[in-house]
Amino acid sequence: MKRSSTAPWIVAGIAALSLAAAGPAEGANKRLSQSYSYTVGDDIAARAGGLFRVVAGLEASTLVYYDRKEANIVSYIVGSAADVEGAKREIGAFVSAVKEYVVIYAKTRHGLDLTENDVTFVYFNDGGDGSPFEVVRRENGKFKTPAKE
Repeated sequence: MKRSSTAPWIVAGIAALSLAAAGPAEGANKRLSQSYSYTVGDDIAARAGGLFRVVAGLEASTLVYYDRKEANIVSYIVGSAADVEGAKREIGAFVSAVKEYVVIYAKTRHGLDLTENDVTFVYFNDGGDGSPFEVVRRENGKFKTPAKE
């Protein structure tokens, strides 16, 4: 059976018509163009998140942000440790990454003397059965367990 040499063009034409018929995608939210103050803390938090995942080889399940009200970098870690000692060990790896990478970045990029105590770590167990729950946090170099409800 001889194939038509126009078949690929017909398929391409149908695909183009389908895309044109779909209309333009909704988007172009004008509010996305508003100016936004980006602070040194925002920059360090963004860099810390990347360093945790890439350089330090730690889990990608972290959220790192700069808490402007408390003037502190906060890292939420979601993992499988359900006991306080296991969570403390995991936080320890993040503290090491802060000391080895984030402190150096803050100093060389921004001339800022950052310490591991400038980062709060909150460790959550992923739960498996429901919502993650807080196991332990490290603030100002000290571990604290959540209040029992």
